[in-house]
Amino acid sequence: MSAQDDTDGFTSVARKKPARPARNRKGKERFRERPLEEKLEARAQGLSESRYLQKCKDLLRSALSSPPSPDTNAPSTSSVPHCPPPVCVVCLGLGSLSESTKAQDQYVLLQGLLEELKGVMNEDIPTEFYDPVFTPEDTAFLASKGHTVLSSPHPLVLTHRTLLYIPHGPRTLFDALLRSNWTCPEQLEKVVVWGNRLDLYDDPTYSGSLAGRGTKGKREEGGDELGESAEFVVRAAKLFHILPLPDPKDHLEAFNDLALQWIVPERIRDQPASFWVPEPRNGPEEKGGEVEGVERGGWEACA
Repeated sequence: MSAQDDTDGFTSVARKKPARPARNRKGKERFRERPLEEKLEARAQGLSESRYLQKCKDLLRSALSSPPSPDTNAPSTSSVPHCPPPVCVVCLGLGSLSESTKAQDQYVLLQGLLEELKGVMNEDIPTEFYDPVFTPEDTAFLASKGHTVLSSPHPLVLTHRTLLYIPHGPRTLFDALLRSNWTCPEQLEKVVVWGNRLDLYDDPTYSGSLAGRGTKGKREEGGDELGESAEFVVRAAKLFHILPLPDPKDHLEAFNDLALQWIVPERIRDQPASFWVPEPRNGPEEKGGEVEGVERGGWEACA
C-alpha cells in the first residue's frame, strides 16, 4: 500500500495545546489585576456574610425612625434621640478604592447606608466625594455610579443637613468641620457625622486620646503635643448624641471606633452668644485662616 493509501479516509487532527498564562520577561506568570467592580463584590460578600452591613443599616434605620407623637403622654420606649434625616451625603478622605481594601469596605457600607436613606426620603440622596488620592479609575467608577467627585476641596460650611461620611479621618478635619459650622444652633444641627467617635478624643483611657499628652508631658488645653487644636472636637462631644457602630470584630481595620453622631437640640438651646464665638487661634496649625493639613476650596456641600 502506498503512502497515499495509508492516509485515505483519515483526517489528521492536530492536538491543540492549552493556552498558557501570560508571562513576563523572566518567565514568571503575570498577575491578573481584578477590575474594581470585582473587588467590591468580594468585599460586599464578606460584609454580608458577617452581617455587619445589615447591622449598620438597621442602626441607621432605627436612628432615623420617627420620634413619638408630641400629642402622646406615654413616655418614649427608646433612650436614643431621633436623628433628623440628612438630605445629602458628603464623603471625605475615603482613600483609593482601587488600591485599598479598607476603602473598599467603607465604600460598600456607604452604599448600604444610601439605600436606607433612599427608603426614608423616597428619592436618591445626592452624594459627593473628595479625596486627593483618588486615581482616575476611582473617579471614573464613582462617576459611573451617579456620584459627584469633587476636583477641589470644600469650605466645610454646610448649606443643608448633611451626613458627613468620614471613617478614620484626621482630627484636624473634624475640628475644622465643627469650627466652620459653629455659628448658631440651626447651623450646627446640619452636621450629622458617620465617623470617628468624638467622645474618645478626651477620654484618658483611650489610646488615641488627647488627655495626658502634651509638650514636656503637659497637655495644652484643647490640643496635643504638636500644638494642633481639638477645641471643637472636645466641646462637640458633649453636644452630640453618639451612637457607636456594631462590634466590627471581623472588619476591625475599616470600622473600629466609629459612630453615628448628631446634635441633640436640647443641649444647645439657650446658649449665650459667647458660646458661639471661637477662641482666638494663633497656633502653628493655622495659616491664613486655613487649617494646615485640611485643604479648603470654593465648594458648598450639596448646594
